Order: sequence, then C-alpha cells, then structure tokens
Amino acid sequence: MSRLRFSCTIENGKMFITNRESFDSAIERLDGSYYIELKESGVRSAQQNNYYWKIVNLLADDIGYTDKEMHQAIKDHFEIKSTKHLSSFEFSKFIEKLIRWAAIDFNVVIPDPNLLQSEHKRH
Repeated sequence: MSRLRFSCTIENGKMFITNRESFDSAIERLDGSYYIELKESGVRSAQQNNYYWKIVNLLADDIGYTDKEMHQAIKDHFEIKSTKHLSSFEFSKFIEKLIRWAAIDFNVVIPDPNLLQSEHKRH
C-alpha cells in the first residue's frame, strides 16, 4: 500500500482533517494496524512536490535517466541528502536553482508550474 497523506489543522488539542470526505473514503477499505505521523506544514507543499517530480521527469526523459536516477543526480549535484525536510521557502529556492541548472547544463527550459502540462507522469 502506498503512503496516504492528508492535511489537517490542530486547534486547542483537536485535529481537523482538511478534506474529511477524501480521508474517510481512503480509510474505509483498510484493515490492520497503522500509525499516524504528523508533520508541520512548513515543509514543502504537495503542489511544490508535484512540480518537482514533473521537472525530474522532464529532465530524465531528456537525458535518458529514470526518474529515480535523475532525482539522485539532482541530489548529488546540489550536495543534499534529501529534499524531504526542506521548508516551503527552502524548497522554492531549491527549485529555482534546479531550473537554472537545467537551462544552463542541459539546455532544457522548465515551464512555469501553471503552464506545465499534466500529460507528464507524476511520481
């Protein structure tokens, strides 16, 4: 099973799931033991993550790597162990650097996230 992620807010010790209908639909078919992990939303957003993986896919397709190989090449180039714990601000700066690197080193122009067509596969 893939990991399920849902945004929520916590107020006065009570958790409120942002899209409760989607959450309920996802868990209604589950049986077994699970754990819940809470992360502050200061980490990158789902939109940033989707855009990043579309960039990875564009670059991988262009140079003949798999998405996983391209992701590792990016981490190696920028000398970071993981992108998972970057804040939204840090991740925005990282994506800006990645876009410049793609243009300069690979001659690949990365479209604005609003213009990037949804035809590229998601990670």
